[in-house]
Amino acid sequence: MRKLMQLAFIFTAIVAFAQTKEVIKFRGNILNYTENPYSFFKVIDQRENKQIGTLPFEDQKEMKEVVFPTTPDNDFSAWYLKSNQPGKLTDFVLVLKKLKLSMGASDDKKTEGKMDFSAQAFAKTGEKYQFLYKKDTVFTFYDKEVSELMVKNIPAVFSAFIKKSYSLRPTGNIVAFSDLADYETLIKTNYAALKGEPLKEGIYLDYISFFNQTPEQGNYVLEISSKGNITKAVKEENGKKTKIPAHKMFAYVEKGKARKRTFSGFLDLDKDENGFYVLGNRGHLFPVQSNSAYGMFGLIGGIAGAIEQGARQKKMKNGDVQKIYIDPLTGEYDFSEE
Repeated sequence: MRKLMQLAFIFTAIVAFAQTKEVIKFRGNILNYTENPYSFFKVIDQRENKQIGTLPFEDQKEMKEVVFPTTPDNDFSAWYLKSNQPGKLTDFVLVLKKLKLSMGASDDKKTEGKMDFSAQAFAKTGEKYQFLYKKDTVFTFYDKEVSELMVKNIPAVFSAFIKKSYSLRPTGNIVAFSDLADYETLIKTNYAALKGEPLKEGIYLDYISFFNQTPEQGNYVLEISSKGNITKAVKEENGKKTKIPAHKMFAYVEKGKARKRTFSGFLDLDKDENGFYVLGNRGHLFPVQSNSAYGMFGLIGGIAGAIEQGARQKKMKNGDVQKIYIDPLTGEYDFSEE
């Protein structure tokens, strides 16, 4: 009888424990439409904190811990093989840096939730790795059932990140596994713009040329409209004019000062010990409609109630500004939060 009671207690504890878990469901697909097939999908879990989050669910607001079905490596590998035929020599490697869910402010109708996301992608051939893509950002959700909405969107976030990575070819230094944890620090030391030397005058068409300090050749002169906006850069050589429209510029450097093109025009591009940054907010950097079709990261626009942090951009444009750094590995804005 005593053993029977012990078994009943253990069974009850197991059931209760199981009910405290909210398991991520990897629905949809991560089909690779490109001509770069990968043989395997591997995950290196570098999260300092492996806990995704414990949140209230359903009408009873039962606290549940959000978890992977098994392990990130097993789950993503299985997800990949559902919709892809393995290729030949190269592996797709996802380095998971951060996945954290948390709750924010609440009113009578909706509650705010945040997803802190950080990941990197590499192509692995043999025992060496080469960089594909990275993203550090915070997504904000507003919904009555915000916990359910965030968990539902975890596969959407990863799907968009992975599909973006598929479309890119490996770049940069070829590194060993032991270098992956400090890859960003290792690579940043190679960029001329980060070495503390004066910036070269001229027009830069993309982030790669800016960080490598290789401006467009020739003596370009900026043309400014009657409203004070830069419209184009023009150079004249041998009687021939070459024009670069403002919307095709990444940045320019004039009299030692760098300025970066944004949705709100050119903003000062300053530098500190952490890298190059602009002073602004999402309202300055993105058009309002960027939160609709695909969102700023191109991933959650079609899911009702899910928007990136700072979606109320019309109001934000007049709000507080902060340092927003330019990621030298992707040229994108880094909205990660510590």
